[in-house]
Amino acid sequence: MKAKIPLIACGIFRQEFEALPPDLKEAFSPEYLDSMLHMRPLELDAALHAALEKQGDAASVLLFGDCCPFMREISETMGRKRSEGINCCEIMLGHERYKALRREGAFFFMPEWTERWEEVFKFELGFSDEALARAFMQDTMKKLVYIDTGLHPVPYATLAAIERYFELPVSVERAGLSQLEKALREALAKARP
Repeated sequence: MKAKIPLIACGIFRQEFEALPPDLKEAFSPEYLDSMLHMRPLELDAALHAALEKQGDAASVLLFGDCCPFMREISETMGRKRSEGINCCEIMLGHERYKALRREGAFFFMPEWTERWEEVFKFELGFSDEALARAFMQDTMKKLVYIDTGLHPVPYATLAAIERYFELPVSVERAGLSQLEKALREALAKARP
C-alpha cells in the first residue's frame, strides 16, 4: 500500500472531499485551513507555510486556487503539486463551465460560504450598508450563481435573502463532484509519479 500524500486544502472543500470515492480519499491525509483565510491572503500564506513545514520534504498536494500572493511559488516547490483552477469555483465547475459563467457576469457562492454569506459580505468585506453592497455587486456582476455540489439541500431561503440583498438574480448550477475528483486525481498523479 502506498503512503498517504498530505493534502492541504481550503476548508470550503471539507464535506466535498469526504464524499469522494474511497480510493481517492484514502490516498490522502487531509488538513483543512479555514476558508475565511481567503479574505486575509497574508494570513493564508503564513498558514500554508506552517502546514507545509510540518510535512518536511514529503510530496504534498494543495487543494487551493490562486488565493494568496505566493501560491504559485508555494506550490511549485519540489514535491508539491496544486490542483488546477484559479479558485474553488473553477475547481468545482471545471475550466470551460467556469469561464462561460464568468463571461455571463456571474458571482459564485459555494455551499460553505452561502451559509456564511452575511459574515463574508457584511463583516469581512465591510458591506454592512445594503445600498453600498448592492451598488458594488450590480456594477461588477450581472447574476449570482450557487454551486450545488449535490451534498446539501439547496438553501433556497438563504438564496432568496441573498437575491433580495443584492437585487441580482440567483441561479443554481448543479456541479456535483466530478470536476473536484478530476482535479485531485490529476494532482495526485503529479505528486506520486
